[in-house]
Amino acid sequence: MIIPLNENTKLVFNQVNHAAELFALVDGNRAHLSRFLPWVPHMLSVTDMERYLLNCEKLNREGLDTSFNIFHRDQVVGRIGLSYINKANKTANIGYWLSEKAQGSGLIGSAVKKLLALAYEELKLNRVEIKAATINQRSKAIPEKLGFRFEGILREAEWVNNEPLDLMLYSLLRSEWTKE
Repeated sequence: MIIPLNENTKLVFNQVNHAAELFALVDGNRAHLSRFLPWVPHMLSVTDMERYLLNCEKLNREGLDTSFNIFHRDQVVGRIGLSYINKANKTANIGYWLSEKAQGSGLIGSAVKKLLALAYEELKLNRVEIKAATINQRSKAIPEKLGFRFEGILREAEWVNNEPLDLMLYSLLRSEWTKE
């Protein structure tokens, strides 16, 4: 599945054959990504990335995850996905990351909008959450710009670089979502 964002950017459904390119992107952005993502120090090889992507495929087959690689001008620049899909409760979480160079161009905002359409129209979900570290200004800006409601702070909810981070919890209900 390919979801176009604009003439230069598309979301490409999770594919293991992107492992080498994704690993190179992570490896070249370690300092940037490891500020807020706990898995970066454990991603040490292309094989590690392949294992991760294979697990994403397994979770997708089980209906628990739908993830995409973000391509801009035919270069992978990040990832985004619906994870922790709970069909019984009709909920999911959106997670995302971009290379440092790709930030600030509106890619994640556009990608989140596409994932919301997928969540509400195709998966028939009712609630989508985004969590962002309280100190991650760029990540917090996405749900705030897209009309998500701030629900509170999850204290010391994620360990990154051997320190706990507080996470801000945002949600958007299907009834609050506006198609664009």
